[in-house]
Amino acid sequence: MNYLLRSYPPYSFKKGKELKGVSIDIVSMLFNKASLPYELKIVPLRRAFNMAKTQKYNCVFPVQRTQAREALFQWVSPTLITKTGFYTMEDSPHTIKTIDDVKKMEIGSYSGSAVVDYLEKLGYTIRLTSKEENNVHKLANKRIDVWAADTITSSYYAKKNNVKLKGQLVYLTTLRALACNLETPIEDIEKLQSVLKSMYADGSISKIQSQYH
Repeated sequence: MNYLLRSYPPYSFKKGKELKGVSIDIVSMLFNKASLPYELKIVPLRRAFNMAKTQKYNCVFPVQRTQAREALFQWVSPTLITKTGFYTMEDSPHTIKTIDDVKKMEIGSYSGSAVVDYLEKLGYTIRLTSKEENNVHKLANKRIDVWAADTITSSYYAKKNNVKLKGQLVYLTTLRALACNLETPIEDIEKLQSVLKSMYADGSISKIQSQYH
């Protein structure tokens, strides 16, 4: 089975010749515990979706499971639960207690983020960048007031760039799933779902995520 991801640190990235990241670690453990063969490939997101929809034994992860996508795939979920919040520099004068508090601030995020869709539907204007890491530099240089990012991503890039951030408000929880081609054997899907449940129960998922905080 081919397991398809886009390059998106800290969830999936190449370090030398090795694939690393939260998503990589979770899916590797999942398939190994289920005793199912797999191959990891990092490809552009649109291509990953098309391959998973049209080619047998292809899955894409992490994917937001929505009503529009429900009938297009077989699902193993939730493979990842992410919490998104607002982050400022540690010495920022801004205090954010409700989501309305950021409405007049310069908010940074990256193109293609589900966070952007959520905030724009609420009427917020977002300053976009092509790479998530750029938002750390924009915060440090006061080109934005606040960064909308998930807890793992913000912690990862803050440490990488030696920047001290202040977590102001967690306002959104998102469930991510493994989306597999419709011709994937149902017994494989059921086995993966059962193993995933056990990985939450024994703390494996939490342990993997903590390594990237």
